[in-house]
Amino acid sequence: MKILVGYDGSESSLRAVGKAHRLIKDCGVHEVTLIHAHKQDSRESISKDKFATSPDLLDQLKDQDKKNWLEKQEVLEEIAEKLEKSGAKTNIRIEQGHPAKVIITEAENGDYDMVILGRRGRGGLKNMVMGSVSNAVIQGTDTSVLVVH
Repeated sequence: MKILVGYDGSESSLRAVGKAHRLIKDCGVHEVTLIHAHKQDSRESISKDKFATSPDLLDQLKDQDKKNWLEKQEVLEEIAEKLEKSGAKTNIRIEQGHPAKVIITEAENGDYDMVILGRRGRGGLKNMVMGSVSNAVIQGTDTSVLVVH
């Protein structure tokens, strides 16, 4: 069994990782891909602005974006190491784009048996019962989706 796990750093996504860990042990999951998607980096949001941005500010934003990416990579590597100790080959993906679209594309192109997501992520209180990303993934893919409470 091959599964895709969405991770955004929220408590809900940590529970999704925990569910994946249990499935490795209990159901013979042999491959897990951890995916983190973010909408855009700081440079893009600033450069689309109508106001001029100084080169120094752009350099600071590039440095911050690189630092953020490295922090995400480090966290995902720690999680992957724990999952691999349980017996599953683990991959890490950090993608830029709307999280739901990135997860749907990966689910459809990666030949996964299941996608595991947290019920609510970092999107705020917009959707109290089910987060907008998990809802969009359910609606947008033919791959089975497990939403963890």
